[in-house]
Amino acid sequence: MAKTIEVKQAEESCSAGLQYAQKHLSNPPKDAVLCCEGMCLKGETARRAANLIAHRLVPDKAVRICHGGLLEKSGGMKQLVTKAKRVFILEGCGMACATRIAKGAVPGLEPHTILTGRFFQYDPGVFGVDEVPEDRINLEARKVAEQVLEKYFQ
Repeated sequence: MAKTIEVKQAEESCSAGLQYAQKHLSNPPKDAVLCCEGMCLKGETARRAANLIAHRLVPDKAVRICHGGLLEKSGGMKQLVTKAKRVFILEGCGMACATRIAKGAVPGLEPHTILTGRFFQYDPGVFGVDEVPEDRINLEARKVAEQVLEKYFQ
């Protein structure tokens, strides 16, 4: 079994993502925020926390990055990451998928990887987002976002 995989850059691009990147590239550099995009409860909590940080709590300091956009040849998201003051990756678990994708897409990248599981308490046997009420997921995501802001944005 291979220890590495090759991922080709996409020929296609997301026009809305490119417009979003261009808008943010015209401003002074911000901190870039990426996250786990896992379908499990931990990944969903990390994703919601990243969105809270960049879109709601400190949009003047942070820009949200789509790691799929890092694989586009046109590179709007990649430009945001390379121009960012700092890069934060919120990981739902220790597999650190988003960190590995980002480092593969942007050689030399040295992000601040934050394992978000230390900020929330879920039953370890729970996996699916359908196993926990929405308001609980939102509450835990807010806890994560507030802890990240307290540690890195104050």
